[in-house]
Amino acid sequence: MKAISFFLVAILTGFSAFSQSSFNDSIADTRNQTTEKAMIVLGSWAAVNIASGFIIAGQTQGEARYFWRMNAYWNFINGGLAIMGYLGARKAMAKKFGLAENIAAQESIEKLYAFNFGLDLAYITGGFFLREKGVNASNPTSQDQLKGYGSSIVLQGGFLLLMDGVMIWIHKKNSTRLNKKLQGLELGAGPNGLGLTYNF
Repeated sequence: MKAISFFLVAILTGFSAFSQSSFNDSIADTRNQTTEKAMIVLGSWAAVNIASGFIIAGQTQGEARYFWRMNAYWNFINGGLAIMGYLGARKAMAKKFGLAENIAAQESIEKLYAFNFGLDLAYITGGFFLREKGVNASNPTSQDQLKGYGSSIVLQGGFLLLMDGVMIWIHKKNSTRLNKKLQGLELGAGPNGLGLTYNF
């Protein structure tokens, strides 16, 4: 088995001087490009829902009208998140990530999407709850409003659940690449100081 030793000039600089920069860059590039594409998808979904929501809501009545209205209202939030996420990904693309930074960034983004996945399930549950309240409401207007809003929230939550599930899967694949690389690393003391060894 061959071994290549990389000695750090200053341990306080962390792993930013780690010579596997091309690998670090590829992990960061995959993460940021995935986020950028996801925000484009989310932004497109938001734009379509806002436009169609207001147009169709003006041409329908009853439950359908409230359904399309909520689609439009909900996606103002999605649109704002998409813009912020896209700009954040573009900014991160200009940054050089060290090994420790990539580990932290991967853990952070996976936790974020796992949290979002849980929120999506809550949205869907809330949507069904509103529909059920609408079925039992005595006022016809309240029935239409609650059922229409509930159906819209179920749809929007379902879309986000699918999107966040795909994002979790993609980022997990990126983490798997990173973890395989880490398995070959060993940190120990050498004759010239603290050393980082990669076995392959």
